[in-house]
Amino acid sequence: MSMVPFNIGKFTSRGRGTHPVRRIDTDELILVVNGELRMFEEERTFDLRPGEWLILRRGRRHGGMAAYPGNLSFFWLHFLDEDGLLEMLPQQGRAADAGILGNYLQNYRVEQDRPHPDMEIRMLLLQLIFAELRRSPELAVSAVSPLVLAARQQIELKFAEVLTVATLSRQLGCNAEYLGRAFHSTYHETVSSAINRTRLEYAAKLLTESALSVKEVMSLSGFNDPAYFRRQFKAFYQTTPAKYRSRSRLGHRNTE
Repeated sequence: MSMVPFNIGKFTSRGRGTHPVRRIDTDELILVVNGELRMFEEERTFDLRPGEWLILRRGRRHGGMAAYPGNLSFFWLHFLDEDGLLEMLPQQGRAADAGILGNYLQNYRVEQDRPHPDMEIRMLLLQLIFAELRRSPELAVSAVSPLVLAARQQIELKFAEVLTVATLSRQLGCNAEYLGRAFHSTYHETVSSAINRTRLEYAAKLLTESALSVKEVMSLSGFNDPAYFRRQFKAFYQTTPAKYRSRSRLGHRNTE
């Protein structure tokens, strides 16, 4: 038996927490359905978007690189590759048909949750899942340039300050247009979008974990205009800052 199936689940974020840093004794497949998931495994980093998948190998240290955004959902499947078949696949890819792959994962989940799950059906579904992965075009995952990595680090450190692609390029001693192109090529988002997203994720964290007023949260997150902050927050989390805080304190579960 080359692939041994274990458990499966579907994670649905409520804008709280981050993927734990850990080592596990099974291999793991992740398929992002909505939102963006930033992960690392050992020295490699991965930015996963809808329809993209990632395989994490057992025994290797992995974890999240950012707080879960409120619109994130993904399937996770634990299994064991006993014959080294994963060596025939890229570690990261984009599903040729995310709908089909998602349906196979959902059907596996349904079978797992039956009172008496059928191992033969689970094995067949696992074979279909990996057959679909083999149809995936490999993502071009190139090494991150020191400049782009420095820009990402500056954003994560200085997001609460006055920060734009122009100020960032001056700090890094490079051309703003070149930085913007290089950053987008690597992370598939603009510098401005990365700054805004980092501020919003921090605001959500403060709303959940502190008693600060919404105005104080806004200021500490790098926003100056209350109306703009509310618009951006609602666009990202599909609710207002006040309602987000209230909902978080009700203790919503993060998983299905």
